[in-house]
Amino acid sequence: MKKLFNFALIIISISFFACGPSVNDLKKFAAIENYPKDTYLDTVSKKRALIIVAHDDDDCSMSGTISKLHAAGWEIKQFSLQTTTLAEGRLEHPAVIISDGNEAIVEDFDFRNGLDTTKYSYLPIPKDLFDAVFKKEKVTKALIKKVNDFDPSVIFTMDNEMGGYGHPDHIFISQLVLDLSKSDSIHPKRIYQGVYTDYMEKQIIEIRLTKKLKKWGYPNTYMIAKEVYNVTGMPEPTVEVNIQNQSATKMAYLRAYHKKAKKNIRKFILFYEDFDHETYFNVFDKEYFRVIEFDN
Repeated sequence: MKKLFNFALIIISISFFACGPSVNDLKKFAAIENYPKDTYLDTVSKKRALIIVAHDDDDCSMSGTISKLHAAGWEIKQFSLQTTTLAEGRLEHPAVIISDGNEAIVEDFDFRNGLDTTKYSYLPIPKDLFDAVFKKEKVTKALIKKVNDFDPSVIFTMDNEMGGYGHPDHIFISQLVLDLSKSDSIHPKRIYQGVYTDYMEKQIIEIRLTKKLKKWGYPNTYMIAKEVYNVTGMPEPTVEVNIQNQSATKMAYLRAYHKKAKKNIRKFILFYEDFDHETYFNVFDKEYFRVIEFDN
């Protein structure tokens, strides 16, 4: 009887661990499209790049490419409007894993009015209200100085149309970087906006996240953003970058954030904590960008 009991426990344990996602589950969310391979980054002589984002974990979908450049000798810094609380046991910001570290653009959280009284700060805001909501003048002044002091050839941001899934902070800072570049207030040669392919966006955000938000009882930011910003989704990529050789570094970066940040990352980078880096990034082996060029 004891042997039968022990055998039953083993079977139950095996069944429990077998309930996790499989590689085939991952493949359901991987891109089915192909885009031109990026060739520009390999030709840049001034190897200096900035990551400019609203929240310091917003570059997760670009972190393989950034890691690739850093390993190739690029000088790279991350500028963000909001920085994270360090994970338990960490003494340095996760950004040091893929770059030369993170730096706040202004005093942490001091970029937006009324954050302390806003229940859902991620809900889309019409762009004509941005000047009232965001401390644009303060952020602009600080950003111009920081960017020009560093003088990057390339800037990485989220897209300025959907901001990934509609977060107004994402759109605000990405649009500001684009506007400052167009006005020649800052002087990058290229902006690389991290985006998903149409298939990934539909499967991961429009379908899966919509179901999750409904189950959790939260407003659907993505669907609201489509109406507020009059867009169908993120801009389409113009290039892809293979990041398989950066799998270990990217996985280390994703896992270095504190629990609250990782909970959010899991919504958009699915099941990354359930696989080893080689298996996971054999499926998600590319990152995608809309590239905006400047003549300055």
